Amino acid sequence: MIPHHFHRRERPVRAQTTDCSESRGLIAITGANGTIGYHSTLYALRIGYRVRCIVRREDAVSTIKSWPPLREYSSQVEYALVPENTIPGAYDEAITGAKYVVHIAGVWPKPHYHPDNEIYYPFVKSMENVLRAAEKSGTVRRIVFTQAGAGLVSPQDGDTLGTRMNEVLNEFIKVNPHSATLRPPLASPHRAYSAAKAYCMSYLRSLKTSNLPFSIVQVIPGTAIGPSNLISSSKEAFEYMDRMSKALLFNDVTPRYAFGFVQLEDCARVHVEALDETKVPDESIPDWFIAAASTKEGLSGGEVWREAGDMVEREFRDEVERGVFVVGRDNVPVNMPFRVDSKLTERLLFEEGKGFKGFEECVREVGRWYADLAKMEEDVIGGG
Repeated sequence: MIPHHFHRRERPVRAQTTDCSESRGLIAITGANGTIGYHSTLYALRIGYRVRCIVRREDAVSTIKSWPPLREYSSQVEYALVPENTIPGAYDEAITGAKYVVHIAGVWPKPHYHPDNEIYYPFVKSMENVLRAAEKSGTVRRIVFTQAGAGLVSPQDGDTLGTRMNEVLNEFIKVNPHSATLRPPLASPHRAYSAAKAYCMSYLRSLKTSNLPFSIVQVIPGTAIGPSNLISSSKEAFEYMDRMSKALLFNDVTPRYAFGFVQLEDCARVHVEALDETKVPDESIPDWFIAAASTKEGLSGGEVWREAGDMVEREFRDEVERGVFVVGRDNVPVNMPFRVDSKLTERLLFEEGKGFKGFEECVREVGRWYADLAKMEEDVIGGG
């Protein structure tokens, strides 16, 4: 991979305005139809930005337009199609005129995907294309890239990381050096995912010392947990639900990795508030923002998980007795090596006195959402 050479250029001049009703600027959000993308779009609109939703398919535009929460902001939303984000110039038109970019679009490493062509190169080339498009635009001032905990571990470790949580995941954690050196051909989707994330994270971090026309922010989110106001049936809710909540509330498949937990709106807040150049000047940008609630020091992953299981049994006693929920108290994720410390992220991006919702609170919200949907369906069937 040959790193792209960036031309030295002055930062775009900040737009001057005296009209307080004017938009805070245009954010181009890739993957706006995804879970984090949708919540980031809605959060950005609510606090006064305009948003350009960048998606791959025309039907995704129709889907976004159909979402009731976005309808009141229709005049603040526009759309751009990028069917193939790996070809040169893929994002040039989509990013033109934007003040900020939030690059969320990515690929989940499904077992049947080709490791190189469907996972590694799409991550790396889309990152490069976003950077080049932002440079060409002459208007972009900051880009937020969504990363992943997969770049912090090595695929060669397998399932040996344990649940002691004796390593700290904070804003200055190091990328796994082994994963950062892996290059195609890669043997599996998991290796490709870790390799791509580690490479992108390392490369973008190396650009912090470059004289770019924009600043770069990277966000490492935990598992995003939360209900959806776009869903109206318990069946859809189960299909939409994150793997941690499923494992706890339904004793579903044991999660393989857990790198912290974050409520969906909190995750969106981090992505959007990180664009605020007054709140976070360039010189204050850490290596990463950690979009996950801090974990109490001294607890193991098993203890964190079982405390959440106790909460489900206590607060959803009726649903457990009726078999709506089957508590997975011992369904602890196989690998939970990190204790999250996100205090710096909270201090920079949250209002004073507020912070991330914890794991138990996130699962409680999901459980109440699902239980309410199930109860409404039971009432309809029973004629209540």
